[in-house]
Parts: sequence; structure tokens; C-alpha cells
Amino acid sequence: MDRSLNKLLVHHYKKIMIALALIISGIYLVQTVSDITSWKSNYNYFTSEKSKEHFEKQIKESYSFDDQEQGKVFLYFDLNKEETVYTDSFEEYKNYNLTVFNPNEDANQLAFNSYPFYNEHFLQFLIIFVLSGILLFLLDLKSNFNALLFTSKYKRSTIYWNKYYLIGGTLSLSLFISKIISLLAYRFFIPNTFLNISLKQHIISSFSGWFTLVSLFILCSFLGLIIGNWLFGLAATLTILFTFQSFLSNIDYIVQTFFLNEKDLASKVSTNMLSTVLPLRQVTTQPFNALPLLILIFLSAVVLFLGQFIFESITLENSGNFIIIPKLKRIIQIVIIIYGTITFASGTFLLTFFPNEKIEYTGMVINSFKIGLILLALYLLTDFILFNKKPKIIEKILF
Repeated sequence: MDRSLNKLLVHHYKKIMIALALIISGIYLVQTVSDITSWKSNYNYFTSEKSKEHFEKQIKESYSFDDQEQGKVFLYFDLNKEETVYTDSFEEYKNYNLTVFNPNEDANQLAFNSYPFYNEHFLQFLIIFVLSGILLFLLDLKSNFNALLFTSKYKRSTIYWNKYYLIGGTLSLSLFISKIISLLAYRFFIPNTFLNISLKQHIISSFSGWFTLVSLFILCSFLGLIIGNWLFGLAATLTILFTFQSFLSNIDYIVQTFFLNEKDLASKVSTNMLSTVLPLRQVTTQPFNALPLLILIFLSAVVLFLGQFIFESITLENSGNFIIIPKLKRIIQIVIIIYGTITFASGTFLLTFFPNEKIEYTGMVINSFKIGLILLALYLLTDFILFNKKPKIIEKILF
């Protein structure tokens, strides 16, 4: 690492690095303290005579209802079995309410009883890591800091890696330390009997989330590296965030249609659908599915090293374009069209040409027309954004 370059970058990024470290550690500190304090308060209540008296009162009141659950208290609703669970045991009632990492998918659980298996506070950190990744290179491109660095004595490859060391290192190290402190706090201040999660599960849970967020940061930084236009760049990022779940759902639909038979559909898809195994969705202490995480890590490793070669070939005169590397434009266009087609047209395509039930000819024509319009719209939109080509029809209307 070049010391003089490192001093320059630290001076430039110092406020950003401090802000990121404080935000990440602050989120963990507030949430961890809040969760433990809340559990302690609950523990004091459920081990008091007042709680037992309240439980016995509920038992007595249950006899006023003419149903088979007389003499029992509502515990939770089991979403898996779709049945309500009752109990007449105060110990069971107390232990359930004091269990922190509760395996029951219960719509009535308190917030600290709903534990995401991959990591904690994912949504907040997703926003932080995605924005930090996109702005890592895009911000300097617009602030002319890159122009200063490019005309300096420093190698571009050195500049590229030093940026990752400072900003990426601040993000990943702050998150890593915060997760360790949070994990230790849970295990030190709450008895293991009420945690309901082994140390191994807890470590896998927390640090698979760490790998996920760091990988997303690298992938988003690659986007920020090749994007040169703020308006189109942020619009594209928001579009991906809001449509990604639909994209995953349609991938599931394609897998079900072409790769799974009816016998496997019920047993395999229910546990392996992409929309449930990815870190955004998987919850509770269910078995860990490593494949999506390994794919995410592999992709981030590829773009991390690919990014160095792209950074070395950036020319600042293209910085106002959506994609600042001209050679990548056609590839990006194909990727956008494929992504858009899967997201917006694959469901209609499969229902039309691979239907479970016979479809009328009129419906096939209408659906085919819809698919054609979507493909045409994606092509014209990408042509305009990437190559600045206005469709002739629009030119005639405007001029």
C-alpha cells in the first residue's frame, strides 16, 4: 500500500469513514441494548407472581368460551401447520415468551422473538452497503477527484485497491466487530436456555450476513465503476431494488416449469425456492442453505478483480455517459433486456406457450402482442440510454 496515496485518500474520505463506522456500530449498539433490556424486563415480569396470577386468570376466563380449548391459554399460531397452539402449563407459557430466537413462525411474536437466520438489521445495512458501493467510484467521478488521481504519479491499480481498503475495510471491519460484540452480549446477558440457538448456529447466522453484505457492496461498487451518469445510474439501481423480488419469483417459475416434475414440486420447491433461500427472505433457525451465498461470493470475487482492469481503462471524456466503458455497452444492453424480459414477460410467456390448461387462440395472440411490446420497449429504452439513439417515431412527434 502506497503511504502517500493512503494519506491523501484518508484525508479525502476521513469524514465518510467515521460516519459509516459510527452508523453501523450505532445501529448494533441501539438494537442490541434494546433487545437485551426488553428481554430482561420480560424476564422480571414472567418470573413474578403477578404474571402467574394473570396466567391463572386467563385459564379461568377460558371456561367462559364454549370450545375445545377450555382451560388453556393461547400461545401462538403455527404458520407451518396452520393451527393455533394453546397450553395449560405456566412454565411452557413463560419459556415460550422468554425465548429469544424462537423457531416458531408466529405472526404474534414480539419483534425480538423474530430472528432472521442470515443476519440482523438486514434492511438498514442493505441500504448503507448498496449506496456506499455505488458511490465509491461514482462520487469521485463527479467530484473530479478521479481526474486529480489519474493525473498523479500513482498507478490506477493502486488507487483502485486503496479505495477498497479504506471504504470497504471500514464497512466490513465495523460490521464484523459489531456482530461479534452483539453475539457476545446476547450470550453473556441472556441464559443459553432462553436463546434457543447454538453457538454454531449463531455464528453461521451472523457471519453469513456479513459475507452477504460485503458481497453486495462489491457488486454495487462495480455498478458505480461503470456508470457515469447520476440520473440513469440511480434510476437503474432503484429499478433493480424494486423489481428484484419479481425477477427471483419468475426464475422460480421457470425452474418449476422446466426442471421439476409434479412429484418433486411439493417436496423440493417449498424448501429451495430462490425467493426463500436468499438472505433477503430466509428467516428463523431453519437449516442453512449455503449455495446462494457461495454464488454471491463467487460473483463478487469475479467483479472485484475484473473491476481493476476496467478502472485502468476508464477515460474521463466518457464520464457523462450512462456506461463510461464503450466496449461494455452492448453487453450491458443484452443483460438489461434479459433481466427485463424475465421480470416483466416470463410469466406471460410461460402461461401462453407452456400452459397448465388449454388457452384460447385470442388469448395467445394478445399475450404474444404483450411480450412483443415489452421486448420492443426494452430495446428502444436501452438504445436510447446506452447509445443515445432516439426512436424515429419519437423524433417525428417531438420535432
